[in-house]
Amino acid sequence: MVKKHSERFEQIVRVTRFCADICGADVFDENYRVNIRTIFVISIIGSSFIFLGYTMVVGYIKEGDWTIIVQVISLGGGTLLQGLCTFVIYITNQKQYRFLLNECYDLYKKYEQMDSDYRVYLNKGVRLLTNFMKLCAFINLMLVLGMSSFTFLYNLIFNVQETIVYAFVPGLDIETTSGFWITSGMQVMFIAVGGFGLYSGDMAVLTPISQIPTFRGILQCKFREINDLLNDDYETERERTLKTMAALRGILQFHQKYLIFLKTSREVTYWSVLAKVGTCFIGIVCALFCVLLGSWPAGYIYLLYCFVMMQVFCAMGTLVDITNEEFIQSCYSDVRWYELSIKEKKMLHIMLLMAQNTQGLSVGSIMPLSMNTGLQITKTIYSLTMLLLNFV
Repeated sequence: MVKKHSERFEQIVRVTRFCADICGADVFDENYRVNIRTIFVISIIGSSFIFLGYTMVVGYIKEGDWTIIVQVISLGGGTLLQGLCTFVIYITNQKQYRFLLNECYDLYKKYEQMDSDYRVYLNKGVRLLTNFMKLCAFINLMLVLGMSSFTFLYNLIFNVQETIVYAFVPGLDIETTSGFWITSGMQVMFIAVGGFGLYSGDMAVLTPISQIPTFRGILQCKFREINDLLNDDYETERERTLKTMAALRGILQFHQKYLIFLKTSREVTYWSVLAKVGTCFIGIVCALFCVLLGSWPAGYIYLLYCFVMMQVFCAMGTLVDITNEEFIQSCYSDVRWYELSIKEKKMLHIMLLMAQNTQGLSVGSIMPLSMNTGLQITKTIYSLTMLLLNFV
């Protein structure tokens, strides 16, 4: 039996909710409460900060290696801080997240009952969410397996004992064989837990945003229905006007629903996007600096992870901007507005004005979230890294 689009969408979201529930943060549940798993995750993050602080003391004060501080800042500022911010933001904005998900559910359940044109765009929305889920899963899996396997091969080839990251456990001496392997095992465990948590947080943010292009597709279908109404034969002009006016009112209400959805998405992702892009920026700069100095073998993998995830979020911002532009284009090209009455044209003009002033996502209030912003950040990263190298 072929599944409905709403069932397929719910099945995909169920994976995100399962991952979030393991982390104790399934805020999509109406009866969500802070539980033992929530406290456990916070304690792991807190323990990681303690381990990194201990590492900075051991690395700089005892060994005199200041590059360890840079590596700790890269890991702590690029991953731990990101995970903590996402976790806290996710819990404190649970009502908004539930609203966005319920709106997506209603969208699928309502329009999958319509004709095949609507179902085409619903299918595209499901595929887009699936692709983002697979991409994020691959990137986080690359982070865990890549850093672990790369360090193991590096130690095997060059016959050295390099840990995956510079994060030591108090009381364990990594100079001994047992201490080295226990520390490495704990690092793998913490990286795996961190990668799993980051994946859950990323999908919670990307799930509602990935459905924004679906709104534009449905709007296109609604305009097509108005064109069909204009093609029909009517006994009186009044009969035609009543039907087209009702269809236009439905389109304006749908556009208002989209604006509310986009505004809520912008509010709920304000700090999440800022934390994601900001921590990835810190992680890339510090990791690239360590890689160029040759002091962190696994830094290549971590550098790639931060860069790709930053670009994924920038791509989502561009996707929203393109959707807003397509709403404007639809008002011009998807409906035969020149055949509408004066009153109907005024209604369409109001929608056009609102569409032209629709804002997209942003990195805080600093700059718009887009691929162009990602390019500018990449240039800044290069300049800062060269500046640090010249300083050294």
